[in-house]
Amino acid sequence: MSTIFIPLNAFSNELGLQKDIDFYISIIAKSNADGIEIRRELLDPLSIHNEIKKIFISLASYNLKSIYSAPVPLWREDGSLNERALITLFEECKLLQATSLKLPLGYFHHENSNLDDFHSLLQKHSTVKLLIENDQTKEGGQIKNLLAFFKETDKKKSPVKMTYDIGNWIYLKEDALRAAALLSPYVAYYHLKHVLQSNDSLITVPISKEEHALWKTVDQHYFSNMPKALEFPLNPIVSEINSYIDLVKENEVEREKPVCKH
Repeated sequence: MSTIFIPLNAFSNELGLQKDIDFYISIIAKSNADGIEIRRELLDPLSIHNEIKKIFISLASYNLKSIYSAPVPLWREDGSLNERALITLFEECKLLQATSLKLPLGYFHHENSNLDDFHSLLQKHSTVKLLIENDQTKEGGQIKNLLAFFKETDKKKSPVKMTYDIGNWIYLKEDALRAAALLSPYVAYYHLKHVLQSNDSLITVPISKEEHALWKTVDQHYFSNMPKALEFPLNPIVSEINSYIDLVKENEVEREKPVCKH
């Protein structure tokens, strides 16, 4: 069975979190989730180190795992490595004792993005796994750009993996199944959500219980037993959180059932 994380932004709206982070951690701890995805954009930038230390103490008291997520691109617009920001994020990750750091790709340029520097930086921070997520931007959310990056890092055996966000593909009109087929060798973390059209905008809603829901198909074919996050609007209610965790676990059980031959 897969490890289930609840991202903090599942509880936030355009005004941010409505209660103290400790409140949400306590709710997650009472649920059947295994951990929490801490979102840097929801922390106070003026006291971020103190806040991370407090979060770590709280997580440790509940024995919850953590992943650290930041909306900071790996590569800057000129194709150079965002090195100073990355060093800061790795240090924050260590303060949190998070297992992984999740970032968007940014502007990877095959010709002038220095993968040797990137590889060297990862070696210096080898206790943290770096995860690159398909986001909602052209530079970081298109299959071709992500595939080019991972093929190059694979050649160098750089320890970087991917977060596959099933909902973000729709923003770039990319095929989620095709993306899973091509990128699955690099994926280590699966973000679950459902995105649909509402008037002139796209909105994120909870995953569907329908038998042939896209998230289920992708999960059964490519990502079963992989760590997953429920990244869609949730009320901070234990029973509600558990209902979606149960749905994910049931889908994994369905995949593992033997096929009867007649």
